[in-house]
Amino acid sequence: MRRLLLIFLLLWSAIAGAVPLVHVGSRGHVETSAEPGLETTALELQDRAEDALREIHKDLEGLPEPRTIRLQVVRDAASIASVAPDGRGAPTYAIGVAYPDLGVITVATRKGGQLVDPTQTLRHELAHIALGAALGDHAPHWLHEGFAYQHSSDFSFDRMETLAGMAWFHSIVPLDDLDRSFPAEEAPANRAYAEAYDFVGYLSRRGRYEDTADDGDREPFRAFLAGVAQTGDLDAAATKAYGRPLHVLFEEWRETLSNRYLLAPIGLLGLAVWVLCAILLALAWRRRRRQNRVRMAQWERDERAYDEMIARLEAERAAAQRPPDEPPLLN
Repeated sequence: MRRLLLIFLLLWSAIAGAVPLVHVGSRGHVETSAEPGLETTALELQDRAEDALREIHKDLEGLPEPRTIRLQVVRDAASIASVAPDGRGAPTYAIGVAYPDLGVITVATRKGGQLVDPTQTLRHELAHIALGAALGDHAPHWLHEGFAYQHSSDFSFDRMETLAGMAWFHSIVPLDDLDRSFPAEEAPANRAYAEAYDFVGYLSRRGRYEDTADDGDREPFRAFLAGVAQTGDLDAAATKAYGRPLHVLFEEWRETLSNRYLLAPIGLLGLAVWVLCAILLALAWRRRRRQNRVRMAQWERDERAYDEMIARLEAERAAAQRPPDEPPLLN
């Protein structure tokens, strides 16, 4: 019967242009379905989802939680749009997508021929779902993306280069324009994503006071999120949590960005000088060692030649001092 059902799903999906999904199971908040053949992967993701949600909810304590999350696991990212909720669709670049208002997540295990880590994608999308349930429509796009980044390891050298370029060329997107700057397709080098990730990271690390040694243990950040959830006023929430309105915090972050990336080349230059000096010293040592070997070899040759000359002179002197041979006697 299960085989017949699977055949029916495959035929129907071929006609409808969508991949088939079979129900895998449910645990806690998460109900899971998967493309046939991915049941084991889906169950592993389902188990990890509950642990990830508990970690994410530490930043949203006391705020509403999603009642149910529908997790869909597909093989290729190209199939994500085909299993999207009716009328919603999905970005063509996405390897995972979340619909916070519906509590639906879709995660792919590869994009074309490239395998991706579905666990990190899942954590990112779960953070979107959790923040959507907690803050409703009060969270701007930049806060959503920055919060999701906080709960998934998505390190990128391209993003670091983007931030460095923004600091050097003063091309930081103003906070009021940030939401409008997100492109239709995400890329690690995109300024809006890089800026959102870094600014929200700064808010999560900043303590109650401006002193950089004041690590607030994320409490001010959590208080800020709670304030946004209660009032929808980001400035009021920031002032209550950090003692500064949001735009002042943004300027603080801008200054830290400049300090990090404008001073970094100085440190790198100093490091380069030290490395260059070390290389030059090593080369000088090797050159001196080679010269010493050549000098020692020359000394050995000179000493050998001197010894040979002394031996020859001694032989000549000994020959000169020897009496001449007596002539033979003749009868």
